[in-house]
Amino acid sequence: MPKAIISLTAVTVALLAAVAGGGDTTARCAPVPSMTAEEACSAVCGTDHMRSLCHRTLLPPRRRVAAAARRHAVTRYISAAARVALDAYAATAAAKRVTEYSAAVPADERTAHERCIDGYDLAARFMARLAVVSVSGDVARSGCDAAARRRVREDFEGCLDGMDVCRRRLFGYPASPLYGRNLADRNMTLLVALLSNLVISPAPAT
Repeated sequence: MPKAIISLTAVTVALLAAVAGGGDTTARCAPVPSMTAEEACSAVCGTDHMRSLCHRTLLPPRRRVAAAARRHAVTRYISAAARVALDAYAATAAAKRVTEYSAAVPADERTAHERCIDGYDLAARFMARLAVVSVSGDVARSGCDAAARRRVREDFEGCLDGMDVCRRRLFGYPASPLYGRNLADRNMTLLVALLSNLVISPAPAT
């Protein structure tokens, strides 16, 4: 039986409920930085390829001009990138389902696809938490909350680990339709991780 990518809606509802029930205690600490999307991309992306991916993700063409000059807490960008990543994960899972009963795909490759998607299931669980990071009071106070910073790091590391599970399973199948998708999905996951570092290491409070 094919394994389904975890439902973003279900996880998001559960996480929002947990955040809402946690109270809102004001703390004096380093704020989560606010930047334009361009500033955030420039701050975390060291290659033209990753900067281009960041711009496409945070500044989609239909609202690029209006959004370019606006400053937002970087958690907004993490959430936006995480939602794009989850959509990409779901598309890869759908592509895998198409190959399940294809006679053109050898049995050993189908097994590799199954194990690859195990990695996507893992990554999706962590990515769903990052998709709601902008509404988390703990993360908003992460300048003085080491536990919140640690959770963000654990989440993006879990996402990358999941992508690498798939990559290892597909290593011997470069012609697989999932091979290129996984490379692209890992880059998207890496972008989320890079943006998350802006929360993990905020500027000191003034």
